[in-house]
Amino acid sequence: MSSKNTILFGKAAIEDLKQELIMFRSDGRELFLLVDENTHKHCFPVLKALVGKKNFDPAVLEISSGEQNKNLRTAGDLWSQLTIAGVKRDAVLLTLGGGVISDMGGFVASTYKRGIAVMHIPTTLLGMIDAAIGGKTGIDFMGYKNHIGSFYQPEKVFVIPEFLKSLDQRYWRSGMGELLKYGFIKHPELLKSDAFFDENREEAMTLIELAATAKLEIITKDPLEKGLRKILNFGHTIGHAFESFALGKGQDLLHGEAIAAGMLAELWLSVKYCKLNVQVLEEYKELYLKLFQPFLIQEEAIDELMQLILHDKKNAAQKLNFVLLKAPGKAVFDIAVEPSDIDACLRWYIELLNEDDES
Repeated sequence: MSSKNTILFGKAAIEDLKQELIMFRSDGRELFLLVDENTHKHCFPVLKALVGKKNFDPAVLEISSGEQNKNLRTAGDLWSQLTIAGVKRDAVLLTLGGGVISDMGGFVASTYKRGIAVMHIPTTLLGMIDAAIGGKTGIDFMGYKNHIGSFYQPEKVFVIPEFLKSLDQRYWRSGMGELLKYGFIKHPELLKSDAFFDENREEAMTLIELAATAKLEIITKDPLEKGLRKILNFGHTIGHAFESFALGKGQDLLHGEAIAAGMLAELWLSVKYCKLNVQVLEEYKELYLKLFQPFLIQEEAIDELMQLILHDKKNAAQKLNFVLLKAPGKAVFDIAVEPSDIDACLRWYIELLNEDDES
């Protein structure tokens, strides 16, 4: 199995996928397609039309959509279906969907018979620039985001823009949360892009290729997140805490929305710990309020959020480690942050957004 991602875009992705399907058939390899009810209905027919119905007749595995279903029970159901079907180690699992589908598909593929081939066809902006790339797989466990998982590289990732045409506006905006992250850690020019306000999404592929290529470059240098790759977690320590908190309360919060809010809080920490120019924080605050529905919390939530942050995977040796910024494009990792400062940060966040909500 390939040790790194191969990412193909647009027409090149479609043509390469066609060739892969022909080879799977000629080699007698079993092909499975993982979908949820939404991608089964809306994306599967589009994909069949793009690659040709004669070449594409996979066995379909369907799970229920939503982060709440990215759990051990769902993984167990998929393992059972593969086992009952007698699937061999040379089988191929294609995933068709957003981050939940690629996370779950990658995890199941990495563990079934110690590993079968997996390829991703992301259908969301977030999936195309982040979730499907890099080989991180995982499920949520005991209320903690991606608590159980593995590093397992997909053989290929096919980025096909046709799926963006019908993407729900809220999921489009959610993907912008991760896209903005690449502006902060790698490409500051992204932070000034008019494409965030382009309702026709005409400039999307340019930004997608820029972000996806940036991630590929980073994970190639550090596939197992021992150093540089950690910068991809900017906004995620507090963002994942927000996401897990919302999931536990039955609140509706998408991953990209949580990361967008997490970056706002972690920019505040960057000002304190890394002397980030406060103007960067002020400009992002304005952009965040224009692009996203703010995630509102109350002071009573701070203790629970702190517990979630304590369990973050980036922590080590009793230190609460963050990725922070010295400047846009200059991220630093393994910055130990004092719990009192995290508390102060959360209180700043609460006060800021509650004031805006009242105005």
